[in-house]
Amino acid sequence: MKISIITATYNRPQILVANALSSIKNQSDRNFELVIVNDGANPKTKNIIRHFQENVDFPVHYIEMEHPPESSGFGLCYGRNLGLENATGDIVTYLDDDNSVTPDFVALVRQYFQKQPLIRYSMPRQNRRRDIWNDGKITHHGKPFISPSSNCSLLQLLAQQEIFDSNGFAYYRKDAPRWNPQFRVFADYEYLLQSVGVWGKEAFGLNESILVNYVQSSTGIIGSSNYEQWAEELSVIVKNAGNYTILDDPINKILERSINHCQNKAKILSVPEAFAVSTS
Repeated sequence: MKISIITATYNRPQILVANALSSIKNQSDRNFELVIVNDGANPKTKNIIRHFQENVDFPVHYIEMEHPPESSGFGLCYGRNLGLENATGDIVTYLDDDNSVTPDFVALVRQYFQKQPLIRYSMPRQNRRRDIWNDGKITHHGKPFISPSSNCSLLQLLAQQEIFDSNGFAYYRKDAPRWNPQFRVFADYEYLLQSVGVWGKEAFGLNESILVNYVQSSTGIIGSSNYEQWAEELSVIVKNAGNYTILDDPINKILERSINHCQNKAKILSVPEAFAVSTS
């Protein structure tokens, strides 16, 4: 069972080295490939990856892409799709350039799928933290927490009662859906909806191992977004509920309440509450 790790990176060579590449290089199980997409063809990123290729004992597939204009959608989704097209593993998984995985990530992902033959897609637990940045410096380190909880169900992820995130999300490559560039804030959530449509509810499994170190930044996609954007993207999902077999009335009603909540918050707050803390 071969595993492909897909990383799309955009103009952050030093962050890529310090986080994703360092953790991938330290895997205890070497039977995997890295598929890395240089969104925008940053020359420093290219040189770093070329050097990385020469100093590791596993395949590294390097791909360049032109960064898409803002009007055409989210570049990260295009990058992930390109990585998916070039992956050759039985199982594919994702790691963003600013996050990292534990040294036993590959070994435990493989072990999980081998022991769970009916599982087709799975999310591991993550060690998460929310940091606030000002003027290029961290001004507030968030308190670490583990997500999702050990007894988390697929329904809780779909109802957004627990956090779904694509870092470490792993599944069988055959018949895999494509990422939808129409979404930014809810790109991961929308991909989960597609995945349920492809493999069904019973084929999802929570890997209870804590395998990903995830730092959410106030300058990242979520941290720099606002409640109005959240409401807009959720509204698109609800409007197109027929595209997602899992979106029955109970889930739709939950999402509609979330839209109303975000719309109300948008009237009083300019940033998500997770980042609206005092840094004095």
